[in-house]
Amino acid sequence: MNRRISALTVVLAIAFPSGLLAQRCGVERWSVKTGTDADAASVDLANPKPATIAGLIGLTPPSPVPKDSRVGPTETSVFVVNATLTDFKLETGKTGDSDYHLVLEDDQGHTMVAEIPSPHCVDDSSPFASQIAAARAKFDSQFTATSSFQTANVPVQITGVGFFDFFHNQHGAAPNVIELHPVLDISFDTTPPGSDFSLNAPAAIHIVQGGTRSVQIAASSAGGAPNLAIATSGLPAGVSAHVDPAGKGKATLTLNAAAGALIGTFPFTVTGTANGISRNQVLSLNVTGSAPTGETTDWEYRMISAASEDDILKQANQLGADGWEMVGVVKVTGSPAWRAFFKRVKRDF
Repeated sequence: MNRRISALTVVLAIAFPSGLLAQRCGVERWSVKTGTDADAASVDLANPKPATIAGLIGLTPPSPVPKDSRVGPTETSVFVVNATLTDFKLETGKTGDSDYHLVLEDDQGHTMVAEIPSPHCVDDSSPFASQIAAARAKFDSQFTATSSFQTANVPVQITGVGFFDFFHNQHGAAPNVIELHPVLDISFDTTPPGSDFSLNAPAAIHIVQGGTRSVQIAASSAGGAPNLAIATSGLPAGVSAHVDPAGKGKATLTLNAAAGALIGTFPFTVTGTANGISRNQVLSLNVTGSAPTGETTDWEYRMISAASEDDILKQANQLGADGWEMVGVVKVTGSPAWRAFFKRVKRDF
């Protein structure tokens, strides 16, 4: 008995290559799903169209849904959608077709399904065959699909052919049961064009024990100056940081060194976050006990005009919050009648 079972196992292994044992392919609109239908050549693979889940689920579905033909222009179009992959599974069992079932969700909570067929279930004659295989391999490099839904919650960019399915209580199905089926490409690096940015800051900062130094951090991108948030890490003992917004795409980083701050040169990291993306830059902080030999304090100066003493006090308070120190005030003929002079340590921007 055992010999017969072993022999049967060997025969099956020879007859069915690895991955095909227990492989079950689909039936329902299967030619359309895999590109072996008569209309497959009419799918515009060369011109993918940017789309949103909200836009796709607003399309009117055909009634009835044809069995083996396509509904133009939706099912002859390739769409590119940026969304969150919330969960996924391998469709197995008596009704499974070996697809990877992906649930996509947008920022408004709209969902739709995208499916990556098994390459073993796609005929070589399909114009989608190589892209389906590549998409399946890219997914496998990130996740291992099983017969149970697994949570992902990662941003993805999906490229796939528009497809209207029959409703059978699919998890994540759109109201009009539109899908991207088959998926032709999937990307887990979904930075929208123009949203990435570079972080600009002085490479080296000098500060003395008991002193303060302010520098400007800026972000620039192809899409313009983004709203920027700044954080620091790795500062040496005795040095603290404070960040103030300085306009769109800019922030002022102020470092304060205590009298007992460690002396030396220390690397620390500035992290800028904008458009949901974070970029790091390592800066060098030089802490000294006193100004290096031959180096003098570099001051910047500012003069204001005021109509009254109260006006001087008001402006002085505003400037003082930004590090300016009043050094003198005079009354002059003419209007406005007052002049006040301020100084502060020159900043590195």
